[in-house]
Formats: sequence, structure tokens, C-alpha cells
Amino acid sequence: MAGSFPSDALEEHNALLDWVIKNGGHMHESAQIARDERRGVHVQVKRSWPAPVARETRIIQTPLGVTMSYFNAIGHRLGGGEEEEEEEEANMTFSMHGLNLPRGFVDAVGPEETTAFFLMGQYLRGTEGFWFPYIRTLPQPGSLTTPLYYGEEDGDLTWLQGTSLMAARAQRMQVWKEKFENASKILGEEGFEDADRYTWDLYLWASTIITSRAFSSKVLSGVISDADLPEDRLSVLLPLIDLPNHRPLAKVEWRAGETDVALLVLEDAVPGQEISNNYGPRNNEQLMMNYGFCLPDNSCDYRIVSLRAPPGSPLAQAKAYQLQAFPDLAKDPEDHYYVFNIFYPLLAPDSPMEHTIFSPALFNAVSVLAANNRELETLEISEDGIQLPLVYGNSRAVLAALGQIIIELITHILKLRASAQGLPQPQNLKQRHAQLYRDSQIHLSETALVIASWSLRRAREHNLGDSWEQTKQLFGSHMSEVPAGKFSDAILSRIYVRILERNPLLSQVGELLEFNDLFALLPSAAQELCRSFFPKLLVRAGRHVSALQAYPGQSPLAFPLFLSFVAATHLSGKSELPPRLSRWAAFLLDKYPPPPEDVAWQLEEEDDEALMAEFDQFIAATKEGHSSFYVEVTQLTGTTDDRNDWLSPNWLRWSWMIVEQESVMLPEKPLQFLAVDPSGETAMLSTQSYLYIPTS
Repeated sequence: MAGSFPSDALEEHNALLDWVIKNGGHMHESAQIARDERRGVHVQVKRSWPAPVARETRIIQTPLGVTMSYFNAIGHRLGGGEEEEEEEEANMTFSMHGLNLPRGFVDAVGPEETTAFFLMGQYLRGTEGFWFPYIRTLPQPGSLTTPLYYGEEDGDLTWLQGTSLMAARAQRMQVWKEKFENASKILGEEGFEDADRYTWDLYLWASTIITSRAFSSKVLSGVISDADLPEDRLSVLLPLIDLPNHRPLAKVEWRAGETDVALLVLEDAVPGQEISNNYGPRNNEQLMMNYGFCLPDNSCDYRIVSLRAPPGSPLAQAKAYQLQAFPDLAKDPEDHYYVFNIFYPLLAPDSPMEHTIFSPALFNAVSVLAANNRELETLEISEDGIQLPLVYGNSRAVLAALGQIIIELITHILKLRASAQGLPQPQNLKQRHAQLYRDSQIHLSETALVIASWSLRRAREHNLGDSWEQTKQLFGSHMSEVPAGKFSDAILSRIYVRILERNPLLSQVGELLEFNDLFALLPSAAQELCRSFFPKLLVRAGRHVSALQAYPGQSPLAFPLFLSFVAATHLSGKSELPPRLSRWAAFLLDKYPPPPEDVAWQLEEEDDEALMAEFDQFIAATKEGHSSFYVEVTQLTGTTDDRNDWLSPNWLRWSWMIVEQESVMLPEKPLQFLAVDPSGETAMLSTQSYLYIPTS
């Protein structure tokens, strides 16, 4: 990549081209090796070329004889018998070119480590080595920029603090050191001459080169059958073909042949245009770890979310069951928990809006972790995934999951901002790429925060009709909370597309309600009475129940009192409830059986039970001294005896326990965290409880 080569890099790369051609390779006459400050050494169409280069053109052809892989280390022969003529046999062999690693070493460490040590050995051969024209064009140890080359003494490592690259760096360093120490020990035990020259620093360089430049063994499929390929991962270095820079989604193909491997362009390339390679849909973390650079406008970027299923949790149990039922899933142990770039292109055309930003696996996993026992009874486990079906009552888990995801996004943003405080201006290439990486990670979470917050905005909107104009007005109100100038016009346009042109996962709106929202759901004749009665009851209780003094905001009794009132009204049939409340009450009474009449219930938490016991005493006292206060409401519920009274101890505890299961805790004003205060002050993250009442 740019900045990775010495000043005479262009001369050395042209010498590499001559070497490849001398060994039977080819570069199309329209192409040339070029160099500039931004792109470094690269391949481009000659500016003087008279016409665009057509698709299917073979830009580079690398002969098999100059490739380097495990097959060279073992001197693999391509068929034939021992009576082959020497010249023919030479043509049919991947040559060791003067480096014969002990067979015992090769068998013990496997193809991956063998390839690394073979590259180390060829490096040590210097100018005498067959691959010298290629190896001298590779980035040398002093110019490599992957996180494994970040040091403390030059301040580079500080730029990774707070990012996921720190853990990824530590993990890879540990794995590679263990592999090196094991292989180095075996090489010495095999009595290999100069084994002590195969150092850790050289191994780190060779492994980085292979990780960043090697191709899969499929590029040799024209001459080597699948049966001859080792089961372990096998990498192949392709001199000259590995020269073009990476461009996400570049349309190219590596085509295996019987004598060479060709790089073809699958789209027209105009004169002066850079001819790029395509490393695949790599995110910036992969680009940093494997190649030492990242892209500020990487459309294929996504953030890997570290989500651990607590031992014994429903998610952990579900994953264990899934693995037992479908053992083949063990071949791909990755969880696929991602937050996608707003421009991420590799999405199914019918993906719901939320799944264009959060991978289905992540969304489903958080939904399972947020699910209550009632919702977990509907859990579906298949080879394709673990999820809660979107049946009546299950949107609560989705909304709770969105709340948890938003909290994670905010935490991630604040963590990266905090860890960047005090960092100076980048002083070198590694620090510049680290800054780009940090910025891209913050950007991912910020755009995702806008999408997730929109979904919860709809859930709290109770007056949104079906008209397109109303939706656009709500969207406008939502986006007005985004700080001016926060996003470019292109990003704002894509957010618009994601929100307004994709169907949301939840089509319902207004399923999350604050206490004051609840009264509008009651029959019109009861609304004004209840708007007056419930606040007065809560105010009186706040004065007489000492345990309520610990709650300066909304009383924890607000939602339980409303639920108990609705359940009693539904059971008595005295007053007809609207269909939404009637269905909800019947659903809850089915899922949470009414309390027994002959046993006194107690809440599990001591503090909760103490509060409720004190409230029981308050209710008993006020009924005795101010019974008229309850008369009108009692007429609505139709309850007359103490045991079935909606304010009886057991019914209130039944409602309390249900509210704990059926409410959702959400962060307040999440979009305020998009703003950056120059003073470094950070808004406090606060949450608010909402009662979930499904609409359909």
C-alpha cells in the first residue's frame, strides 16, 4: 500500500515484471506499473492507450513456476512417474529452489507454518534466491503497518487504546508466538542448519506477508486436484498479481490455468484508471489487522460486536441445543454479530430496515437475551438461526432489544471519544490509519443510532396514521434532533432511503406507553375520571409510604395500578374495554394466571415486598377513612368483595410481577449523544420505563 516501499520501488517493480515475463508471465500491453504519493506503487491503464480496456481482458498472467506455496516446500510433482525425462519432470514440479526443509518438520507443523518458514528461508537466501526479484519488492519489516507492528515507544500503540484492535492484536500475537516457538523448536530438533536464523522477527514478517498478500489454493485448481490439497488452510503467493491495490467491490477475477494464474478485469477500464484488486468484502478491522491500512469510505465496513451469552442464559442454552441438533454448524463458529455501514451493499433486497444496519444474528441474539419467560416459550431454534417469531405479544422483546442495542451504541461512541482525548495529531502512517479506523468505528455507531432510535420513536408515537405525509413529518422531526452538519448529504440521503424505503421489522406503532399515555386507551367515559383518580392516589401514597421516597420520578406503582384496574374491569365485564385493552388483558390473564385466593403472595425482592406491604397498609387505612375516594372507580371495575378487589394485596403483587416482565426500559434522548461538546463534557445516559401494550 501507499508509503510501504523504498524510494526506488518503481525500478524494483519493473525489474519484477521483467523477471515474471522471463519465466513465462505476461502483462497486457495496455497496463503499466505506476507510482504516486496517494496510491503508492500500483497498476493502471496507460494514459496514452487509445481505448478502454474491455472486460475479460487478462491484465496479468503469473506463471505457476514463480508462485510460492506449501507445494514448493515439499517439491510437489504434478503427476507422472519416476521414469519421466528430467526436463519434463522439472516442468512438472513446484521447485524448492535450494531450500529443503526437513520432512519431519513439514509433517509436524502443517502447511500453514511450513509456508511461513519457507518464505523466511527464501528471504535469508538474499540475492542468491530464485524469488529475490519478488521478495525485495515486498514491504520490509520496518515498513509494515499492521497493529502487530505498533509499539509503545513511538506512541503508536496508544492510538489503538479503547478500540477492538487492542484485543485482536493481543490474541493474534499470542497465537503466532505459540506457533513460532513450537515450529522453531521442531526445526532445531530436526538438526536443520541455520535454524537459529529463523527468528521471531522474521517469522512475524513472513506471516504478515502471507496474511496480507497470499491467495487461496483455488488459484492452483487448474493443475492440482482437490484430493491433493491439504485439509489445513493453504496460501499461495502470486508475484505481480498481488501488486494491485484493494478497491471494495472491484470487478476482477483470478482465473486458474494449466500454466499460469491470470488476473482478469470484469469491467471496462479507461486510460489512466487504476486497475484494482478485490480482497473481498473486508471491513476496516480486517483491513487493519491483515493489511495495515483502512478506508475512510469503505462501503463494506461493519463492526463486529462482542456479545457473550452468559452461562446458563436462555441464549447459551439455545445455542448449545442448536449445535447439538445441527453439528455442521461447528464448522463456522463465528456468531456473525455485526453493525453495518449505512452504505453496506451486500444485503438481501427484502431485508427489513433494522436488518440493513444490524445483522439478523445480532438482532435475534439480543432479542433472546431481552425476552421474558412468556416470550421464550415461543423460541424457535433451527439450522438457520435462533429467533422469536413475531407473533402477538413478542414485539416487546424486539423493542427491548433495540433499547439494549442503543445503549451499546452510545457506550461504544463515548468509549472511543474518551480514549481519543489527549491524543496528538498523527505523526506517521500507522497513526493516520489508526485515526481513520477510530473515526470509521464511531461513524458506524452514530449512523446505526439514528436508525435504531427511529424504530423506537415509532413505538412511542401514538398518533401516527397510515398516510405518507404523516410518516415524513415524523421523520423530519426525528432528523431535526441530529446536530446540524453531523453527516454529509450523501449519508443523510442514505439514512432517508434506509428509513423510508425499507419496511420496518415491526409494522405496529405506539406499543410503548408512558403513564400519562395510558388513559387515552380507556373507554371515553372513564378517561377523565382515571386521569384525575390515579395521579391523586399516587400523590397520596407518596406522602404516606416512606419507601416511595426513594423514587423521585414516576412512582413504581403507576403501571401495576393501571394493569390491575384493567384486569379487574375485563374480568367483571361491568365496563366494556376497547378491543386493544380487552385482548391485552385476556392475553395476560392467560399467560399469567390470576393469584390464588387462599394464599398470600409475596414479591421475591425484599425491598419490593416492603414497599408493597406499606402500600397495603395505606390502602386499608384510606379505604376505612376515605372510602368515597374509591367509589367511582370501583363502579367501573365492578369488584365488590375484598379478595377480588383490584387493590387487594395479591392482585397488586400479580400486577407488579407482570409489569416487571412486560415493561421496557429505554434510554432517553439517544440522539443527543451525536453532539460533541468541545469542553469534553458528556451528557448523562438516563433511562425511562415504558409499559408495553401490543396493538395487534
